[in-house]
Amino acid sequence: MSTSSDWAAWEQALKVKGCPASCWVRNLPLPNVQDNSFSSNQTNLCSVDDKVREAAATKLYRKLKPWQTRILRIDPSPESDEPVICTLLEADVIIHEGLGIVEEDGPREAPYEALSYTWGAPIFSLPIQINGVEFFITENLDSALRHLRFTNAKRYLWVDALCINQFDMKEKSVQVGRMFSIYQKAHRVVAWNSGWDQQKSTILSTVLANLSGSQKHSEDCVVRFKDLHQFLTSACEPPLFKRTWVRQEAFAARDLVMQFSDLTIPWSDYERIREFIESIGGRADASLKSAFPDFTDALYLKSPFNAIMTLVQPDFKYDHKSRSERNQAAINAPVSLLDALVFSSSFGVTDPRDLVYGIIGFTTVPVSQAGIDTHRPSLKVDYGRSVSEVYQDVVRYEIERTGSLGILDFVGSRPTSSDLPSWTPDWRLYDPKFAQHRVLNRTNSWKYGSIDAKRIGISWKPVQQPPTANGILLGRGIILGTLQHCVDEVTAWVPFISPSFESGFKERYGGRNFDDEELFRGVKRDYKSTFYDLFRDGNLPLYEGEVAGVKVSDAGKRMMTLLQNEMLEKIKQAVRGRVVAPPEPIRGNHTLGLASPSISLSPRSSVGNDIIVLFQGSPCPFVLRQSGRNKYTLIGRAIFPLWFEHRSTSFDDFRLNERTWSSNNAVYTETSNILESRFIWPEKMASIWKPVLQDAEFLDALEDFQLV
Repeated sequence: MSTSSDWAAWEQALKVKGCPASCWVRNLPLPNVQDNSFSSNQTNLCSVDDKVREAAATKLYRKLKPWQTRILRIDPSPESDEPVICTLLEADVIIHEGLGIVEEDGPREAPYEALSYTWGAPIFSLPIQINGVEFFITENLDSALRHLRFTNAKRYLWVDALCINQFDMKEKSVQVGRMFSIYQKAHRVVAWNSGWDQQKSTILSTVLANLSGSQKHSEDCVVRFKDLHQFLTSACEPPLFKRTWVRQEAFAARDLVMQFSDLTIPWSDYERIREFIESIGGRADASLKSAFPDFTDALYLKSPFNAIMTLVQPDFKYDHKSRSERNQAAINAPVSLLDALVFSSSFGVTDPRDLVYGIIGFTTVPVSQAGIDTHRPSLKVDYGRSVSEVYQDVVRYEIERTGSLGILDFVGSRPTSSDLPSWTPDWRLYDPKFAQHRVLNRTNSWKYGSIDAKRIGISWKPVQQPPTANGILLGRGIILGTLQHCVDEVTAWVPFISPSFESGFKERYGGRNFDDEELFRGVKRDYKSTFYDLFRDGNLPLYEGEVAGVKVSDAGKRMMTLLQNEMLEKIKQAVRGRVVAPPEPIRGNHTLGLASPSISLSPRSSVGNDIIVLFQGSPCPFVLRQSGRNKYTLIGRAIFPLWFEHRSTSFDDFRLNERTWSSNNAVYTETSNILESRFIWPEKMASIWKPVLQDAEFLDALEDFQLV
């Protein structure tokens, strides 16, 4: 890898006049702008009928045993225009490197390479010979096989389009479930980039050969650097990286190489080119650093953790020093399924189910196989299930894995005409900005109504879901209130003060009221101005949310009363039960949370008479709309109560020993659940919520719901 001093030398070289006529930049044969395309040059060939391909597949493929896959052996040819002749061999997935195959000279262990490429348009127009059977493939795959076959030796490749019978959904389900291990066992993964010719490949090889030099350049060379920058930027953002499957393939690869026509570039050299692009981009590109990141960038392919960190810390990509000091084990570790799914819409697929199946390999999800009990929540790859069923499977998996309904918070806003149930996130359309907003705005802190379900324990768990309930999610919840058409700006912002809290406060503090400035700073009896001062930029803690009026239920009042009393009890314990008489202030770190019972943040799509429900096992309330008898549509998350935090006058931030939202320990060690809730004061707030959620009177308000 080149060091930062190399790039500093480049920047200096661009400012110095004078370079020889033989300068490599001056003589680089850059293509014309109109020729600077790297997409596959798809011709107007017509695809053969699917029945023709299916008939060929029937002749070609035999049923595999559960432990088998296939490997493609490509015969050598000295000429690229000669017919492509291959043999498809059945192979045992063995514990050693390579695959176990049987050839003409007997059984052996065969090292192999795995191909990563784009399928492109489903135009199967070009024939190759496999086991004597004419089989039609796409133009891009045909080009890849012709460039990759050796001139004088056989080559062994694993190619998904050929090694899996695409017409057998049962086989496809099994083989896709083990694709990660197939790419992981390959001695290298070859990433085929379409649309390249000899001239473009020469440019790349020339750049690589001169990266370590410190030659000075004249003004006319600087102009050519701009053209070179444009060319390399296009070259290093190939269509291949926009493909969902490449995420898993690149992560699994022990050795990843980029193939540009006949030019093979190791991944380390590819990263050097990327750094060179940044170095010659100049300050003109500095403004791009603040833009929302492109998660198809090569930086994230080898490390999904980097993608998560860039999402929750937008400057992470450009913080090279900080990145280099991260725990390498964490950077190279699998992530949770939810962490991987939030980026799915950035990648292209032919089959929307592959937005899930194509990423399982680099996540912590156990993939269940027939006859294998993982004793853990798992997902089964099954192409017999519809897109809707697969996405529902994800929700049920996450509920079982986490013991929480937190996955419902990822539904976000999506078209009402969706083919999915209202409680199922649509990963085809999911906007990563939703997850980013959720983290950066601390939506899951206690003052926005979040409950750390894990710390509450077994008493606060979701309803167990029946395995065959397609399109329905069962839940037991408590109605906290009903949304109103408008907000009464005069009365709605008054904080809720229960009689028990008010009398208890006066008893503890020598007759003083809760808004005594000597005790807690900034406590007011009207929160309207406080709210609009906090969110004057309109960036509410609820993504695409708005202020809504609420008619609070008796259960909602009971919940707020219990929470206030528990907060007061914690303060009582902290001062060891004694009365803090005036003029004595409170000493130490104490927090008081107050909220209005008539104000909520709710999704913009909510309407009057929608209800706010807190489900068992949920970290937050949700807005529901009745759509039938005991059937409801999930509209989205609600923030209710919206707590206003008040700290004691002697509060010292530096003495705060509970883990805070921005704690490095919280962010960098929980790598497989980076987007799960990270609470301010988790232990303290869990101890406040726990007795509330075990209160018999409050739980008497539980009722059954069916989400559709």
